[in-house]
Amino acid sequence: MNRLADDEAIRHEQLRQQLLMDALRRRDGQGVAGWLRPLARASVARGLVAYAANADEHAARALAARYPTVQALLGADTFAQVAARHWREAPPSCADLACWGERLPAALADDERLADLPYLAEVARLDDAVAQAAAAADADVPRPDTLLRLADTDAQQLVLRAAPGLALLEGGHPAGSIWRAHHEPAERDRTEAFAEARAALAEGRGETVVVWRQGWAVRVAGAMPEVACFIRRALLEARPLAEALEGAGETFDFVAWLAPAVRDGLVLRLDACRGGSAELSNRWSDRDDPT
Repeated sequence: MNRLADDEAIRHEQLRQQLLMDALRRRDGQGVAGWLRPLARASVARGLVAYAANADEHAARALAARYPTVQALLGADTFAQVAARHWREAPPSCADLACWGERLPAALADDERLADLPYLAEVARLDDAVAQAAAAADADVPRPDTLLRLADTDAQQLVLRAAPGLALLEGGHPAGSIWRAHHEPAERDRTEAFAEARAALAEGRGETVVVWRQGWAVRVAGAMPEVACFIRRALLEARPLAEALEGAGETFDFVAWLAPAVRDGLVLRLDACRGGSAELSNRWSDRDDPT
């Protein structure tokens, strides 16, 4: 009997919270009036306005932490309006606002009011990838010594292991250039960085961007098509090295790519795997065969 009562109480509370969320989104307290004491009903409208304003402020702060470049592009006031609208259309599903906002890039892409900023959704996806990389679980200690397996192990029996938070974003706009202009350390003139981003936009240049975490720092770098293909197959899909090399094509220089990838923490180690094709392994080995 107690269990039935507990279940009923849970359903009752869930319904009450759902009605409250609906009332906040509509700014209309009629749906919750029946749940309030008579003296509270008179001030429900004022309470909802105050509660909604507080929620909008929290929404703007939460999304700004996750999408700082989008906020910089839109300006604080416009971004706050976007955040408040997104809170009403896609409210949080958990109490931790840091977990909220994954649907913002899609919402920006579909928002006709932002049609004059066609690159905004791609920048949002990059912001989100950076935030996810920063929050990713810590990886094992890098083991560059495992690369010695390349000398005596079939390439079809090896797989590269990636840094935490690895993401590969391919788009039709220069999201990487825009992001770097706002966030990279002042190793060069900031005006020059923004000029390059504007030039890339004017040219309609698409970019492929790789995101990963090196220690505590999140790295963002551009990638050529053949490099992106290899990263996708070798690191994101964890395919055997020989298969990843076959897919990347003859223009991809694995030897030239590997040392910087290890140095920058993109590749952590080389592991053994099972299965494979001797033919693919031989084709990979023949690349550096002078005969």
